[in-house]
Amino acid sequence: MLAAILAAAALVAGAFFASAGLRGSDSDEATLQGLQIRVLNVSQAAAENRLDGALAALDALENDLEAAAAGGLVSASRYRGIEAALSSVRAEITRHIEAQAAAASAAKATAVAAETPTTDASATQSQPVPPQPESPAAAPAPESAPQGPGLPEAAKDSRGRTKGTGKP
Repeated sequence: MLAAILAAAALVAGAFFASAGLRGSDSDEATLQGLQIRVLNVSQAAAENRLDGALAALDALENDLEAAAAGGLVSASRYRGIEAALSSVRAEITRHIEAQAAAASAAKATAVAAETPTTDASATQSQPVPPQPESPAAAPAPESAPQGPGLPEAAKDSRGRTKGTGKP
């Protein structure tokens, strides 16, 4: 869409440069052709989405147009017509840059919102947890021999007795 608008504005500016009805002794033909080529360069840069470059080229073109008018190479009436067409081009480029900046800002805000946690629990998780000092692992307690009802009577009676010599 931007390319179509800029192309239309360039055609309007071109009409001021190349119109046979407007061409006369009041403006230098070579100067007008040079300015017309530069208008096409501006519109091409804009069509390629190099909007900052297009604005810089437009600034230089407007400065050269003013110098040509001051030097008598472009008549005052032609200068006003060309300047109006270039102002239209500038307004379209500026609107497009602002729209791109707003879209980029909205996309960034959406991305940040998607990354930002929404609960307080996640906020505490993001804080570093201090390392806990390691305590030596406690050795398991040795199992004592079961006493009581788990042993057969013969085993209970033999506790504390030693085998004598020659006893099985």
